Amino acid sequence: MRVAVIGGGLQGVELCLLARLAGWQALLVDRRPEPSARHLADTFHCADVRSLDTPDAATAALARALSGADILLPALEDAPALAALTRFCRRAGLPLAHDPAAYAVSSSKLRSRELFMRCGTPIPRPADSGPETAFPLIIKPSAGSGSRGVRLVRSREELLACLPQGADTPGWVVEAYCPGRQFSLEICGTPGHYRTFQLTELLLDDVFDCRGVLAPVEDAPLAAATARELLRLAERLKLRGLMDVEVIAAPDGLRVLEIDARFPSQTPLTVWLSTGVNLAEQLAACFVPHVPAPGRELPRPACYLHVARQGGDLFFPGEHDLAQAGPLQWREDIPGALGMLIGGSLRSRRWSAVLLLAADTAGELVERRDAALAFLRAV
Repeated sequence: MRVAVIGGGLQGVELCLLARLAGWQALLVDRRPEPSARHLADTFHCADVRSLDTPDAATAALARALSGADILLPALEDAPALAALTRFCRRAGLPLAHDPAAYAVSSSKLRSRELFMRCGTPIPRPADSGPETAFPLIIKPSAGSGSRGVRLVRSREELLACLPQGADTPGWVVEAYCPGRQFSLEICGTPGHYRTFQLTELLLDDVFDCRGVLAPVEDAPLAAATARELLRLAERLKLRGLMDVEVIAAPDGLRVLEIDARFPSQTPLTVWLSTGVNLAEQLAACFVPHVPAPGRELPRPACYLHVARQGGDLFFPGEHDLAQAGPLQWREDIPGALGMLIGGSLRSRRWSAVLLLAADTAGELVERRDAALAFLRAV
């Protein structure tokens, strides 16, 4: 299969690498000349898809390149770009792995919260503007996914310093802070035919940026409860494609944090490491005739771990560090690891990478991780 991945950030990295693992040919399109996924696709076309409505030579060249694909896989969260892609694919008769209606809801945390309330989804308690509001609180912008703009505030003074209108600030979600481990789960399919995949645990840094992912999660009740909530939301949205949910196992029960009807980063590769299920294949099968590979009979322990160096020893940042490391290279020569994505050179004193690790047992996974880190420290 020939696929066009639109967007070369970390979502594009995920899709390009999964396309390679599926044996597909991948064209990457990005308006930046050196995006993170630049070297992970078979071919690269530097162009802005927002120009697809403009009849000129550059647009014609982009249209020709895209028309050679069997399916277009968006890996970006730019509303004008997604709208231009949708119009182009309708004109050209090309499949686009995108659900505009579901994305419109999930790309707004305020709209998502309205959906949660209609569905009776358990969520963190929304804050009010009254003097009795309990702290700490989490504040996060309605637009955008992941940890961008998310902050923990511990007092009314701190809240008002960030948001002068407090909990009533337009465009912001303000809710109770829920301590607990955080997890992610994907669902894929079409109305009446959905499948959930593997629950993964997210390891977060002190600004809520994901610094690693673990699988499998040995908590069957939590996995079942998360799948139940995600299925209910997908059915309400009449989802066509893929969506993920992030939840917290709070002391008083499961709390849904957010949904995203777009292809994520980090967790799909972890799911593949553990189960052999390729979520890029699952997504494509919603839009074109394709039979995804079945995956492993039993999941195995797996870890997706961010690691970097700046001058001295290694440190373990969130994914923002990898996103700023320039074009990534894929390496399979790191002892203990199945592979590594790296921006920069190991011979330099500044690089950022992610290790992909898997093993037959949890103990062996730790040994493989330690071997890989020992090698990286010694380089």
